[in-house]
Amino acid sequence: MTNWTAADCALSAEVAGWALDSATDAIIVIDEDGLVRAWNRACVDLFGWSKEYALGRDVDFMIPLKLREAHHRGFSSAMLRGALASDGQARRTKSLREDGGSVYIDMTFAALRNDHGEMVGAVAVARPASERDIPTHGRKRYNGPLVDVTFDSALCNHNGQCVRTMPEVFNTANRPWINPSAADDAEREERLRTTVRNCPTGALQLLEVGAPDEDPTAG
Repeated sequence: MTNWTAADCALSAEVAGWALDSATDAIIVIDEDGLVRAWNRACVDLFGWSKEYALGRDVDFMIPLKLREAHHRGFSSAMLRGALASDGQARRTKSLREDGGSVYIDMTFAALRNDHGEMVGAVAVARPASERDIPTHGRKRYNGPLVDVTFDSALCNHNGQCVRTMPEVFNTANRPWINPSAADDAEREERLRTTVRNCPTGALQLLEVGAPDEDPTAG
């Protein structure tokens, strides 16, 4: 026999809040403008920011600066399509924390839909990455005659986009699998730049030839 009354059912919004705060995974809901609309207790534990701080704020506050452009591009594209490219698939990424540090997380995304099936935002579920899966080598650099590429395997979601777009540069059968030297003319150079800029997670980044060296261990 159920202990729920009609009055209990009328409190569905409050019950939903209880459910969110009872979850052990961090759950974030953002609207079509990228503003945080739900931030459960596990988010506070994992990221440090209070619910009062997070609600109504652009989700950029928890995204590392170097990943924001890719996030904006990917989210805007998803809203136009009405679907997420990584819907339901977990991926490894890095998030900022309120204390100024950062944390590797495994995050799963799903489209948030209204009663008419229209995408009105997204739901993200996050948990800390297991220590044994967190890389310690950081970002590696691969040199080419026209442009250098850096890669952070911890951020890669392995969707194969770069491999399909430029197999002559990105070939997982080779070691090293990134070979920017194959982009040895202007047309290939521009294709390489476009491919790296389109990396949805920021795992791939460009480093101009002749630019000051970056710390190869920087995450």
